[in-house]
Amino acid sequence: MVLKLTSDRARWLLLAIAAIALVLHSLAYNFVTDDAYISFVYSRNLAEHGELSFNLGHPVEGYTNFLWTVILGLLMILGIAPELSSRVLGTACALATLYVVFRVMERALGRKTPWAAVPPLLLAASSGFACWTSGGLETQLFTLLCVVALDGLVATEEDPRALRRAGIALALAAMTRPEGLLVAAVLGVVRLVCNVLARRTNDAVSGRGVLALPARLVGRTELVAAAWFLGIWAPWFAWRWWYYGYPFPNTYYVKASGPWANPAMAHEMWQHGAYYLWVWLKQTHLVYVLPIALVGLGAVRPRTPRFVLALACALLAAVYLPYAASVGGDFMGLHRFIMPMFVVGAIAVVLGLEWIAARLPRPRESAIAIAVVLVGAFAVTQIQLTRESVRWGNFAADHGVIDTPAFLMVYTEDRAAIGRAMESCFQPDDFSIFGGAGAQPYYGRMRGIDVFGLVSDRIAHEEPRIRARAGHTKFGSDKLVAEYDPTFVFSCYAIHATPVPPPLPCNVSFWTQKGYELVTMRIPGMKQSGEYYTFLAKKSRNFQCPGRVH
Repeated sequence: MVLKLTSDRARWLLLAIAAIALVLHSLAYNFVTDDAYISFVYSRNLAEHGELSFNLGHPVEGYTNFLWTVILGLLMILGIAPELSSRVLGTACALATLYVVFRVMERALGRKTPWAAVPPLLLAASSGFACWTSGGLETQLFTLLCVVALDGLVATEEDPRALRRAGIALALAAMTRPEGLLVAAVLGVVRLVCNVLARRTNDAVSGRGVLALPARLVGRTELVAAAWFLGIWAPWFAWRWWYYGYPFPNTYYVKASGPWANPAMAHEMWQHGAYYLWVWLKQTHLVYVLPIALVGLGAVRPRTPRFVLALACALLAAVYLPYAASVGGDFMGLHRFIMPMFVVGAIAVVLGLEWIAARLPRPRESAIAIAVVLVGAFAVTQIQLTRESVRWGNFAADHGVIDTPAFLMVYTEDRAAIGRAMESCFQPDDFSIFGGAGAQPYYGRMRGIDVFGLVSDRIAHEEPRIRARAGHTKFGSDKLVAEYDPTFVFSCYAIHATPVPPPLPCNVSFWTQKGYELVTMRIPGMKQSGEYYTFLAKKSRNFQCPGRVH
C-alpha cells in the first residue's frame, strides 16, 4: 500500500513538474509572431464592427483559425487585448494538453503509473512545444483538441459514449485549423479498423463468416459521433462558404493552388518539406530513438486501448508528415505546423521504453533509470536549442526558408513599432500595400492588402505561384497591386541605419512614374537594421507625420 501511494503521488508530482517546467520554458520565448496579428485584425473588426474581415465591407478569409479568431474577438469585447489573451490561452491549452496526454497514457497502459507522466515531461522540455505555447497562434488549441479526440477514441474501448467526445473535439479542431479534417479522417479509419478486428474475433468465436462484416462496421456509436461532428462542423462550413464566397480559405488559394511559374518549383517544395521534417527529427532527437518508437507502436495486443493509441499515432504520423512535406513544411522555425506530431513522438517513444523496461531485470529500477536518463538528456539538448533559437543576431533563415524564432521576434517588434508610430497619421480613406499583414497594419489600423495575397482574393486567384517557399508562393505583381490605387506601398521598403536610404528592392521607377515618392521616417525603437524606414507614398497625399525625414 505504501508503494502504491508513493507511486500515485509520484504520478501527480511529475505531472506538476512538467506543467511548471513548460510555463518557465515558454517564458524564454514569450512573444507574439507577426502572423498572429492577422487574426487579431479580424478579431478586432469582429469585436468593434461585427465583421470577420480584414478590410471592413470586403470579407476575405485571410485566416485559417476561425475558432481561435472568434475566441479572441469575444475576449476583446470584454476589454482583453489579444496580445495578452492569445499567450495566456496558448499556455492554458498547452497545460491542458499535458494533462490529456497523461490521461490517455494511463488508459493505454491500463494502470496508474509514473510512466504516464513521462510524455508530458518530454513535451515540457521540448523547445518547439514551449516556443509555440507562446507565439500568439492557435497551435496549442489545435493540438489540445486533437489530443482530446485521441483520448476519446482510446476511451471508447471501455466506454462507447466517449466516441461522441472525439466527434465534438474533431469538429472544433477542423474549425481551428483545416488539418483537423485530416485528423478526423485518420481517427475515423482507426475506429473502423478496430471494428473490423472486433467483428472478426466475434465471428470466429460464433462461427459466422465475414460476408456480413461490412454491414456492421458502423454502429450506433459511430453514427452518434459522426452526427455530433457534422452537426457542429457542417453549418459552420456552409456559413463560411456563403460569407466568403469560396469553399476553401483564401490562404489555401494563396499557398496550395494555382499553376507554378516554373514546374520545377513543385519538386523544390517537396525538397523544402523533406528538409523541414529532417530538421524536426534532428532537433527533437527522434532520429536517434526511432527504433524505440517503432517498438512502442508495434508491440501491442489488438483490441486493447494500447493498440488503439499506437495505431492512431502510427497512422497520424504516416499521413500528417507526408502532407506537411507536400506543402513545403513551414517558414517558421521549431515546427509549429506539425505540433500534434510532437505529442505522437513522445507517446510512441515512451510506449517503447515502457515495454523494454518491463522486460529487463528489476523492471521498476530499470524504468526509473531509463526515464531519468531520457528526460534529463533531452532537457539538456533542448535548453541549448532554446538559447540558440532566441539568441540575438540569430536571424539567418535555415536553408534559406525557415526563419528562426529570434528573427520572428525582432521582425514583429520592428513592424509593431512602425504601426504605432504612424497610426495617428493615417486618414480613413488611405489604402496600403504591405508585406507582412500582421503587426504593422494591426497597430497602425491600416486598410489594405498584403503583397503575398493572404487578405487579397485577387492575388490568391489571379497570380501564379512564383516561389517555392511555404506560405509565400505568390506575390502580387506591380500591375495588379497598382489597380488597388494604394495611398502607400509599404511592400517596397527598406529599414536602414542612416537618414539616406539605400536602393529599394523593387521597381521604384514603376511607382514614381505613377506619381509616388520616397518617404523616409525615423522610427525610434526599431532594432534589427536601424531606425529609419523608407517606403513609397502618393505625392498628392502630401503625407505628413512626426518623424518624417525631409
